[in-house]
Amino acid sequence: MTPRIPSRVLEGLLYAATAFGVFAFGGVEPWSRAVIEILVFTLALACFLKGRPAASPAGAYFWLFPAAVAALGCLQLATVAAPDGPRPFVPFTAAPDETRAAVMLWAACAAVLWSVPRIVVTHSIARRYARFLLGVGLALAVLGLLQEVTGGQFYWLRQELRFGSYYNRDHAANIMLVSLAAGVGLFFSRPGKLLAGALVVVVIGLALCTSEASLMAIPLAASAVSFIGADFARSPRRRRLRAAAALAGAVLTIFFAYFHVAASADAGALVAKNVMGRLSIYGDAWRWWRDAPLFGTGLGGFETIYPSYQDLTLLGTAAHAHSDWIEFALETGIFGLIGAFIAAGLAVLISARTWREARSSEMRALIGGSLAATAVFAAHSLFDFSFQIPANAVFFFGVLGFLLSAPSWADKSVVRAPELRPSAGAALLAAAYCIVMLRVAVLPALAARRAATPGEPLERVVAIAGALSLDDRPDIAVLMSVAAYKAAGDGPAADYAMLRLSLRYALAAVERRPFNTEILYLAGAILRRLGRSADGADFATRAVAVRFARLEPRRENASEQRRKALEELRSFYRSSPAQEKE
Repeated sequence: MTPRIPSRVLEGLLYAATAFGVFAFGGVEPWSRAVIEILVFTLALACFLKGRPAASPAGAYFWLFPAAVAALGCLQLATVAAPDGPRPFVPFTAAPDETRAAVMLWAACAAVLWSVPRIVVTHSIARRYARFLLGVGLALAVLGLLQEVTGGQFYWLRQELRFGSYYNRDHAANIMLVSLAAGVGLFFSRPGKLLAGALVVVVIGLALCTSEASLMAIPLAASAVSFIGADFARSPRRRRLRAAAALAGAVLTIFFAYFHVAASADAGALVAKNVMGRLSIYGDAWRWWRDAPLFGTGLGGFETIYPSYQDLTLLGTAAHAHSDWIEFALETGIFGLIGAFIAAGLAVLISARTWREARSSEMRALIGGSLAATAVFAAHSLFDFSFQIPANAVFFFGVLGFLLSAPSWADKSVVRAPELRPSAGAALLAAAYCIVMLRVAVLPALAARRAATPGEPLERVVAIAGALSLDDRPDIAVLMSVAAYKAAGDGPAADYAMLRLSLRYALAAVERRPFNTEILYLAGAILRRLGRSADGADFATRAVAVRFARLEPRRENASEQRRKALEELRSFYRSSPAQEKE
């Protein structure tokens, strides 16, 4: 016998799972990420026990795409390879810890995409969900506006926040973009002054984010939706004109985003530092992809592997590619990218057909808004890494599930299939699977909490040892090395057993983070304390030259070209007759 779960409970879990991460700093910290995954897997279990069928065949099976990506990550975990030893024809990962975290995120996204079409099954629920999406963006915009007006970061006393509850303005803008698109659809379905005011506030919040990537995403998404909606024109000529205008708008946007900026940089014009950094990363990605074109180099491993391909002119570190599409191609290879294109194409075809065939103009507006929301997220992902933020990824798949559920509420008159609750055995198996996933989700958060326990160096060593028993991530190993180093003391009376313990964990971290400058310096300092000066100097040298040389000659950038031109002009001046006469 399975428990009876009210529909309102499912809706509440969906809203909680979607909104929590947005207001918990994007879900990027271990504790908030764990809470998101707990809510999502609990939601999926509740939907399974409810026994409600999906709204449409697409809604029933589309979750298989993120599940397949998670399965690829598990296959990559079977072979761990060094970051500087590419294996072009075998699935592998060079960053197993990050790959495991990415597998959990993709599994959570699959759970969301499986659940939403089983929750949003009537037009009234669809309207509530659309209002909820707009409300999340509105709340985020209001929070950001209050911070801008007061000039302080008052949200949970976090001083490092950039906008609202986010550390990065671009990622806050991403949520507001999706909310704005869903809100526009809600407004056209049933206009009202309150809705118009809410949309204006979200637009103001977007403007204050000053996110160039989000501004570029708006015309791209508008072009995509206009192209899909060209069939609404009554005559073939008008349909062709609308489709052509939409394609022209997309082409012009892409041209100004990439080629115009690159041409300006080569001509010596001043270009924003973040734009030039992105262009440098995009250029390095090509060399990376050629080393593992089929299966990629492992989900979540960008930060670990990128230094071996990083252009020497790009100073600093890059945790992500600043393009989710490029990063996905690097980490999953051509097979993953083809799968993503196929999934995106199927979603567009299914959604476009539902949009065109809907007989309710009110619901058609909601479908158009959710279609625009998914399009603007995909367009923004061309220039940023919003999908790597757990809250944003869950938010997107919730909207996608809402869009794929449209066949059940598009006409307000579709008869729902009866609920078929699972057997007791199936319910127990699902509950056991959910408990396993919850345990995997909770362990990193518990480890991070234990590793942050304050105290004397020796007390810290004991606490971090307990954290490592839960999760042996390299960052926790570094904390252990630092704590043991401090516990060893200074001078001739230093505890060499503690120094050797510190060295052990530093070398373990170096093995898994071979391009991390701070860890290399730490290992070198410990070796010098232990009297191994030559080995310590070797690690210091590796820290200075952490970027690897290319097999091919490094391409010249615009500054090098200008420097060479100036040298040629100086040499020409020195050899000129006027200079010789002087």
